Amino acid sequence: MKRKFLGVCVLLVLLFGCVTVPTAEQHQEQTLNFVVMGDNRPANVFRPEQPYIYHKVIKKAVELDPFLILNTGDLVLGYDAYSQEKAREEFDDFEKATAPIREKNIPLYITMGNHSGYTEFAREAFAKRYKNKETGTLYYSVDVKNCHFIVLCSELENETSKITGKQLEWLKGDLKRAEGKHIFVMLHRPLYPKIKHLKDSLNKYPEKRDELAGLFKQYNVDMVFVGHVHVYNFSVVGGLSQIIAGGSGAPLAGILEDGAFNHFFHVIVDGDEIDYRLLPLQNEVAQAAQLMKEGRVPGALSLAKKAEETFPDHPMPHIIATTGYKSAGRTLEYNAEITKLLSILGSEEEVFFRLGEFCLTVELLDLSDFYLSKALAMDNDSFKVWYNYAQLKTEQKQYPAALEMYKKALPLTDDDYFKQDIKKQIAKIGKLI
Repeated sequence: MKRKFLGVCVLLVLLFGCVTVPTAEQHQEQTLNFVVMGDNRPANVFRPEQPYIYHKVIKKAVELDPFLILNTGDLVLGYDAYSQEKAREEFDDFEKATAPIREKNIPLYITMGNHSGYTEFAREAFAKRYKNKETGTLYYSVDVKNCHFIVLCSELENETSKITGKQLEWLKGDLKRAEGKHIFVMLHRPLYPKIKHLKDSLNKYPEKRDELAGLFKQYNVDMVFVGHVHVYNFSVVGGLSQIIAGGSGAPLAGILEDGAFNHFFHVIVDGDEIDYRLLPLQNEVAQAAQLMKEGRVPGALSLAKKAEETFPDHPMPHIIATTGYKSAGRTLEYNAEITKLLSILGSEEEVFFRLGEFCLTVELLDLSDFYLSKALAMDNDSFKVWYNYAQLKTEQKQYPAALEMYKKALPLTDDDYFKQDIKKQIAKIGKLI
């Protein structure tokens, strides 16, 4: 059996992804082609929409006209889903961004990621939407032509970071039934993590991981696709091949040489041959934000405008452009961007908050102060404004003000994550005053 890697040079991350749209004739000649992507979740609760780059991944993936698409998990942020309504909103936003796949009726198979298991509401929402309708389980398999696709769940309750119990017994039988086909396995947590998550992947339980790997090798699994780590990585351990495909939108891990670039995979199966095509994509939004941080405003504006043309209704390109025009004193363009942001985000308070939050992340502290103060004037009981303002004042080394703002923010949230973080920050700042 031949296996070919047509991996695109990592340097092409700085260019547009090399994506060739197959013609109808080519499609007929290929036995099967499919796409693998994953870890597309938003970066944080203050930017709740699906990342700009995920929209671009979807667009490029659909152009390839695949038979099916695999997603290695972490569709939503999840840890802030403390109600059914909030969980529903997060998955609805994922589906809105994923609409081009649905409109083309391309089968989409998704494994559960840890972010979908942070709260009971997120877990329930994921299971309701994406469990197998026939079996009622989060693990199942699909046959397409001469290929067998297995979707496993590394996030079952009380079985996190391992494949065991009923799922393992089912898997043994399923692999036996699949003998003679190309076998592809997908789950969220890697068997062999790289860069990050070195202690909470399947290697957390080495004996169980090795048992699973032995089972895969016994039945000649062609490839194991995983996510969890936000990089691209290919490895072969003891004869078992694994691809980490975690670059569809969540904050990247490591550096470029570690595989920290946005990407997805296009896999072409033709008889006994399998081509694994790594497709990196330029993330204009991330690059523009970095240029703003470096004070390179013209370059940031150029990339932001390019991103606006690609996806006109995504807020992040407009937030970056607004910041750039404000910094450059270009009033007409600035006002036009404010108007556009208002139409996207719905209120002046949200517009000013998002601008202040972005300026904080790119270390434009005076601008952040300007926007957060405007947002706070519109809503004096906004947790997110007080919380980000407290972070800003900490960066400005105005510790008494930061302390008071954290104290203001604390009673305004029911989120355990933020409550713990605020108490930690209050204790830390208390030692500096």
